[in-house]
Amino acid sequence: MDELTIESKVVASPSDIVGSLVAKMKEAQQWAVPVINQGLLVGQVTYKDLLRRRINPESKVSSVMTPTVSVNDSDDVQRIVAKFYTSRARAIPVVTKDRKFIGLITRESLLSYLMKNQMIPQERVRKYMSSPIVTVNPSDSVARARWLMVRDNISRLAVAEGEHVAGIVSMRDIVSRLYEASGRKRENIMVEEERIMAMPVKEIMSYPVVTIQGNATLTEAVTTCLSKKISGLPVLEGDRLTGMISTIDVIGAIAERFKIELPIQAKLPRTMRNADERSAIDGIIERHLSKVERITEVNSFKVSLKESASGENKKIYEANVRASTKLGDFVASDSDWDAATALRKAVERLEKRIVDKLKTVQRKKRGEKGSL
Repeated sequence: MDELTIESKVVASPSDIVGSLVAKMKEAQQWAVPVINQGLLVGQVTYKDLLRRRINPESKVSSVMTPTVSVNDSDDVQRIVAKFYTSRARAIPVVTKDRKFIGLITRESLLSYLMKNQMIPQERVRKYMSSPIVTVNPSDSVARARWLMVRDNISRLAVAEGEHVAGIVSMRDIVSRLYEASGRKRENIMVEEERIMAMPVKEIMSYPVVTIQGNATLTEAVTTCLSKKISGLPVLEGDRLTGMISTIDVIGAIAERFKIELPIQAKLPRTMRNADERSAIDGIIERHLSKVERITEVNSFKVSLKESASGENKKIYEANVRASTKLGDFVASDSDWDAATALRKAVERLEKRIVDKLKTVQRKKRGEKGSL
C-alpha cells in the first residue's frame, strides 16, 4: 500500500470556497480532491462533480462535494484494481478503519506500480479500446461536449473532422473556463456561463493531439499516458480515428488477466447480437455502478434484461437490477420498447432508492448526535 499511496497536493475542508479550490486543482493538475473534516474523510470534489452541477464560485465546498469510494490501508492490490475499475475514479482516498485520511491512490500511481511489477498485459490497444468512439465536431458547442461527458461518464472527447482527429476537449478544459468567473456578480457569472456554453468546441480544444496506433501494446499506451500526464489516447489505424484507449480500459484489462472478481453480473437476451447495442448496455451498467460505488460499498450488482412479445407483435424489454451494498439490498425494474432505455430507467430508479436510504441513515445519525 505504501508504494501506491501518494500525498494529496490539494486537500479541502467543507468551508473552503469553490472558486479558490478549482484554481488550486488546476495549478496542481489534480482531478479529485479529498474533503477532510477534523482529520476524517467526509467526501470529495472532482471535475466531474463541478461539470455536472454548476455551482457559484463563491459557494462553499460543502455544496458541491459528493460521497466517495475509498480503500482501507490494509487492502491488497487486487481489491484496489477492482475498486478503480468499478468506480472509474481518477483517484481514491486511502483511509483507516475509522475513516482517518492517509493519502491518495491515483490511476497514475496504480499504473506506475503495475508497470514496475510487469503486470500490464502484453495485448494490443485495439483489443481494449472503446469503440465506436464518442466524438464532437469542431463546430459543436461546448454545451454539447459537456452533455456528452456527463451522459457517458467520460472525461475526454475526441474532436473529429470526418474520420480524422482534430483535437481533444476535456472536463478540465470546460470546468476551468466555467469557474474563472470567481468574484463577479451573480448576473455576470450567468452571462459568462451562457457565452462559454455557446462557444464552438474548437475554441477550447487542445491540439495537436497525442495519439496511438491500434497495433501498439497496452504498455506503450500506459507509458505515453504517464509521460504526457493524460488519461487517454485517441486510437488510429493509419490516420483514421477508430477508438479511444483510457487508463481505466487498461485497468480493466488487468482485472481480466488476473481474474479479479468484480461485482458486475449481467444476463442479456441471446438475440441481442448487435455490437453497438451491447456496447450501449455495457456503458449504462458501468456508468451507474460507478455512481453507486461512490455512495456506498457494492458487494454485487446484477442486471437481467429479458425480451418478450407484446400484443402488437413488438418486442418489449424488461430490465431488473439487484444491488447488494453496505446500506442493504436494493431491487428495481422497468420496461420499454428499447432495451437501453428499459435498463437506464431501472438503474436510475435503483440509484434513487440507494440515495434515499443514505439520506435516511444520515438524518438518523444527526438525530442521535443531537440527542446526546
